[in-house]
Amino acid sequence: MKDRYLINSILRACNILKSFSQGKGIFKISELAQQVHLDRSTTYRILLSLEKSGLVEKDKKTGEYSLGVAAFEVGSAYLRRADLVQVSKPIMSELALKVQETVHLAILSHTEILYLDKIDSPRTLGVISKIGQRAPVYCTALGKTLLAFQPEEQQSRIIEQIQFKSFTPRTITSKSRLIKELQVVREQGYSLDYREIEEDVECIAAPIRDHNGNIIASISISGPQRKIQTPLEKKFVGQVVQAAGLISSKMGYVEKGGD
Repeated sequence: MKDRYLINSILRACNILKSFSQGKGIFKISELAQQVHLDRSTTYRILLSLEKSGLVEKDKKTGEYSLGVAAFEVGSAYLRRADLVQVSKPIMSELALKVQETVHLAILSHTEILYLDKIDSPRTLGVISKIGQRAPVYCTALGKTLLAFQPEEQQSRIIEQIQFKSFTPRTITSKSRLIKELQVVREQGYSLDYREIEEDVECIAAPIRDHNGNIIASISISGPQRKIQTPLEKKFVGQVVQAAGLISSKMGYVEKGGD
């Protein structure tokens, strides 16, 4: 590569974007400037351009920056051929066949979840959802799983930003109740959506880990079939947890004794 063809402003912008993949993933301008060794003014101008393009988002309340939707859209092009979706798909298909329900794969996106992949239920009656669609983090099994295992500081920041809305009589609508629910999820290792977002839909979700043990995604089964508070609940939970564990192992995660 000939250095004379390089564009310094683009290199700087790329370094800033890479910074969001490290540590907490949310930064103030001064923190970013220090991390990428630029002055505050230059960092601010670059962030304005990245925000305009949707690659970063600014929290109007705190003034902090995080990755934007456009960053996911760019990354999703890689994900289509990368490990997570590719590894998950056959396991999701097998799970859907076993439980006769729709299977979802999702990641955390601020106060929402974002569906990365979906296997429709083998039955005629299934859940209406789309890859790329979003849903609230606080009243979905996928969302509660992803939020429960976040670092405490990150989890608290997300909870503070949630605007609770009631979808059914069972929807969680308070911070205190959500915090208690997340504690249960951490203790049991999976989460339940007992008709909290749709009156006729029950969901069970479990976390997926990467080679470092970080929660990177969640997998769930969703549908009208009665699963929760039935004699079959334990079986359904076991099948979801097993599928999540298999995907995690293929992502390089090795469970340690006592985990």
